[in-house]
Amino acid sequence: MNEKTLSSDRAVPTAIVSRPGIMEQSLRASLAACPAIVVVASFGDGLTALNHVTAHAPSLLVIDSNLLDQEVEALLSAVKAKQPATRCLVLTRSSQREAWAWASGADAVMPRNGSLKDLATVLARLQNP
Repeated sequence: MNEKTLSSDRAVPTAIVSRPGIMEQSLRASLAACPAIVVVASFGDGLTALNHVTAHAPSLLVIDSNLLDQEVEALLSAVKAKQPATRCLVLTRSSQREAWAWASGADAVMPRNGSLKDLATVLARLQNP
């Protein structure tokens, strides 16, 4: 079975939304393992992230599970209204939250504790829909 992987010749400008701390650092490290991902910014709250997305339109926005659900929902709705080309990946705390993230407007959803291989596969799908 052939799996798509991200091509390292096409850098994907990526912004992270995650409260500062261990989870944000872990997410940065996971994304650094994907050669085509270039983290251009990191934000600890949805409003600051939305202002950046509106001004700079990164290709990818990775939203971590350590934000409040209402904040994630509002951020997804606003990003899709203002910058619909920005793809949004939501990392969830549980499988029960996956359906909620899809319904809130995520382009992709995966468990926060997913493997690097799973992350690379999801990122490849986002890059080549």
